[in-house]
Amino acid sequence: MKPKILIVEDQFIEAHDLQIMLEKNGYPVCGTAKSVKEALPLIASQNPGLVLVDIFLKGTQTGIDLAKILKEENRAFIFISANSNHEVLMAAKATQPQGFIVKPFREKDLLVTLEIAQYRHENSLEASVKKEKDFRKRLQEITVDKEGWEQKLLNIGKAFQPYINFDYMVAGFKNKGNLPYTAMSYLRIGFNEYQIIGLSEFQVITNLKTDEINTLQAKTKIDKEPVYYNDKDFKDLTAQPSMRKVVADVFRMNSTFTLPLPLANGEIFYFFFYSRKPDAYNDAQLDLCSRFCDGLKDAIESMLSIQKQPEVLEVSLVKEKAQPKKNTAEAREGFEGIIGRSHLLLNVFDNISQVAGVDTSVLILGESGTGKERIAESVHNLSPRKKQPLVKINCAVLPANLIESELFGHEKGAFTGAMDRRIGKFELANKGTIFLDEIGEMPLDLQAKLLRVLQEKEINRIGGNMPIKVDIRIIAATNRNLEKEVADGRFRLDLYYRLNIFPIELPSLRERKDDIPLLVDHFIEQYNQKTGKRVTGLSERAMEDAMDYSWPGNIRELENLIERGVLLAKENVIREIRLPKPIGGLAYETSENGNHIKSIDENERDHIISVLKKCRGKIWGPGGAAEMLNVPPSTLNSKMKKLGIRRELGR
Repeated sequence: MKPKILIVEDQFIEAHDLQIMLEKNGYPVCGTAKSVKEALPLIASQNPGLVLVDIFLKGTQTGIDLAKILKEENRAFIFISANSNHEVLMAAKATQPQGFIVKPFREKDLLVTLEIAQYRHENSLEASVKKEKDFRKRLQEITVDKEGWEQKLLNIGKAFQPYINFDYMVAGFKNKGNLPYTAMSYLRIGFNEYQIIGLSEFQVITNLKTDEINTLQAKTKIDKEPVYYNDKDFKDLTAQPSMRKVVADVFRMNSTFTLPLPLANGEIFYFFFYSRKPDAYNDAQLDLCSRFCDGLKDAIESMLSIQKQPEVLEVSLVKEKAQPKKNTAEAREGFEGIIGRSHLLLNVFDNISQVAGVDTSVLILGESGTGKERIAESVHNLSPRKKQPLVKINCAVLPANLIESELFGHEKGAFTGAMDRRIGKFELANKGTIFLDEIGEMPLDLQAKLLRVLQEKEINRIGGNMPIKVDIRIIAATNRNLEKEVADGRFRLDLYYRLNIFPIELPSLRERKDDIPLLVDHFIEQYNQKTGKRVTGLSERAMEDAMDYSWPGNIRELENLIERGVLLAKENVIREIRLPKPIGGLAYETSENGNHIKSIDENERDHIISVLKKCRGKIWGPGGAAEMLNVPPSTLNSKMKKLGIRRELGR
């Protein structure tokens, strides 16, 4: 059944043309409005199923203002507009429209956009229901598992991870018995890999005593309704001493989401999620949690009943064993060849896991050399299309006059030199995936044809008479700022909107320097196998240089320098990596006087290395580095592994 449509457009001719197109194709138009003021009463009285909204309208309120109202009412809407500048585009995106169509447009473009918008709107509701069912099913599995309490809470956290992404989670009661706070916390250290942190370890990490923790807990504001704090709100929340401030400072968190669960006995069980991203949480997650809450309450109450957890939780904090908790780790199947465990890369893994199983278009964004092709391979390999072809094409290296033939193919005699029929990349990718690298380099006229492929799922060979149906998934990538390209008129807004359904943004190497030691080891092993050498690593000086460098060429630049280092190495350690000077004065992470400002991890790494040197590389036992640093040896080992510190660096 086709939805009733309201047209909100201040140009009479355009509104009239739209109405004619819609009614001709069986869409009932319930009215037209020139402004938000005229539109609101029509929406209330006519209850349209879909609204076409021009961004720029007469009056004090814009189409974006109306879109915010439509979003709150869960009403589908499509923006119709000419190309807009960057700020307007960002504001329009934030309202999460079901579609975007750019003037002037063909009737067929309009109809396809309407069908997709209706599908997306209905599917989003179905998706929410499916998420709830999947989450409830996973909770039921966790409840009957024979795992202990700590592991069950962690498994609940893992079930949350696709929906409420976190780097640190706290789960437990407040005001339980005579104790101000009893809980377990979990630090994410890899993909599906978490460090379970008990009180003893938390005290070592934070250097806080039990009474200090109790005092800070008493000062901590605890919300009784689900709520989130991002960026500035989070900074305001953590400005004064509290447990939240401790978590923010120690684990470098920048946003938080609180989920309280009132239980049948009147107590409240809390989940606190923290993220290093400053904008990790949103209203959609609040809505989703409202669907999850009932099933989650049932699961927690069942777990408490089975394991008699209240008595366990009331054990004296002082008596808790000062032993590190066991890590849980799972293989990163499907992410082969992607090296690292920084929180930014883990967010990328989460995004891939969410989108791989569906046919949604994916747009991979990132600087040159960040590994966009690897990400595209992972999306394909984790998808139902993994046994079908993955066809790759770089739009930047093909001459403009050959791109269309390369993508869509041509018939014999279609143009001078077309001696035979050619099957294009889209046909070769049928039933599989096509990866369009450097999509920002595609000419405007070809962008229009690509848009039609996305909308109509068919292509036309050059010189052909009949359209050819194709079943493909499109993954695109670019190192350009497509929003700026749209604002400058070099990229179609409607194509950008269709590709940008699920963006995956790759961090630069300078943003994930914690991963440099892991990448170095990976590339050394790779080139050892190719050259037959036995290089074991970088010297301390070379590693320091690598950590200080800004890496404008990202992972590709690091790989090239390690390959060169392995080839030139005359012993089993690379003494020096020959870093190029910054091009054109490009520099990152420098202070006003040009000196490098070290991150918290870099300072911690230097401190551990200096202690190891004093201990001559000894970690365990009397006089060992763990004793000097006042941390459990297993914790020190974990930190050394994370920071890329080898014991021999201290000798």
